[in-house]
Amino acid sequence: MKKKLNDNQINESLSNLSISWKLDDGFLKKHFKFKSFDNAIQFINIVSEKCNEIDHHPKWTNIYNTIEVELNTHDINGISILDFELSEFMNMAYSKIENN
Repeated sequence: MKKKLNDNQINESLSNLSISWKLDDGFLKKHFKFKSFDNAIQFINIVSEKCNEIDHHPKWTNIYNTIEVELNTHDINGISILDFELSEFMNMAYSKIENN
């Protein structure tokens, strides 16, 4: 079962992310800006595979080379470890795409 993290756990987990995210209105939020639209779409494709693997899906929007992400575990109405697992995966995917 997914467990809702408390404020201390959320703050500690936020400080451990390789690229910073912010907590806003009950969501982990991040804006990723890519060198190109193609890189943004590559990111979406890579991350969507992970989302299906862990059965956890973000709210995200794509406008040209920018992707805005909001993570929250909807069935517990809060932040869970899955949100941090997915956010760190997104950080790694972003770094890999943008550093190639």
